[in-house]
Amino acid sequence: MTPEEAAAEETAALATSEAELASCGTWSGWTNTGVSSCQPNSACGNYWRCEPRLAPEAAPALDDGPQQRPPVCPSGQVAVMYYELGKYNQQSQYRVCFDSAGNYTHTEWQYQNVSGGCSGC
Repeated sequence: MTPEEAAAEETAALATSEAELASCGTWSGWTNTGVSSCQPNSACGNYWRCEPRLAPEAAPALDDGPQQRPPVCPSGQVAVMYYELGKYNQQSQYRVCFDSAGNYTHTEWQYQNVSGGCSGC
């Protein structure tokens, strides 16, 4: 099964199961779950490091953001740019669903990660 066929099948199954529900409430507001992670963040700056020569497709692409001048590397090495780490906070929201008789059936949850700044990593 191709990824497109799998996605279409999943969408059809979801539409069928949602049609069987009488209703779901509105989504709650986003709230922090208390889970955080540190990941590269372009808003937090960047740095360069000399590394053994990479295949062109393995090197990170440069964007239009503020960038330092790359260092001159020893022979056989290439300058590779990395983004500094930034903190990301996980948030969640939920909604409650009921059957046609008004009985609780389940709670649906959604999650997202939002930037929490450049300190704390």
